[in-house]
Amino acid sequence: MVNAKLRLTVLDQIASKDKVRRRIIDAASALYARKGFRATAIQEIAEEAGVTLPVAYQYVKNKSEIMRMIMEDFLNIFQESLLPQIKGIEDPEEKLAIALVLYFRVVDQQREKALLIYQKSSSLDKASRSKIMQLEVDVSNIFGEIIKEGIQRGVFQEVDVDLMAYNILMMAHMWVLKRWHFKRRLTLDRYINLQLATIMRALRK
Repeated sequence: MVNAKLRLTVLDQIASKDKVRRRIIDAASALYARKGFRATAIQEIAEEAGVTLPVAYQYVKNKSEIMRMIMEDFLNIFQESLLPQIKGIEDPEEKLAIALVLYFRVVDQQREKALLIYQKSSSLDKASRSKIMQLEVDVSNIFGEIIKEGIQRGVFQEVDVDLMAYNILMMAHMWVLKRWHFKRRLTLDRYINLQLATIMRALRK
């Protein structure tokens, strides 16, 4: 349970929807990682987040919705960070490199949530599972559009765009899933540079 000093006031809970949502997402992520998805009750999530149970239920009706919120948060962090960085950049290769590096770093920063999504998505109801799958496709499409642009401009060779975009996603996820192995000899920066070089070799003409 959160310390009473960290509890949101009633006015905060009413006025600051983003703050409440963030607290619920962070609390759920920590509890799911510590106790497991099935063993965690929404009551515990509300307590950990420092909000009342009725307020928590205004945001989520069940734990599947919380997992969907975690995935949405993961995607939003990436999108909101990426758009300012690639604004005005014309070179598809530079744009793709920025997007890839940023995605790898977001996945690393949010690796607890990424692991949860991998481990628990099969436990979700069908609607939430479908939503999470679509959100993953949305991330892939960001890379796909950059790759398509590079092909159209003659910078990249013709490739299966969907497959290449998903290769990038899986390379990022591999750092989280197999970090126990790679961290023995690679820093995150080294891992990113090696994977970026692999993707660029596959794409350049």
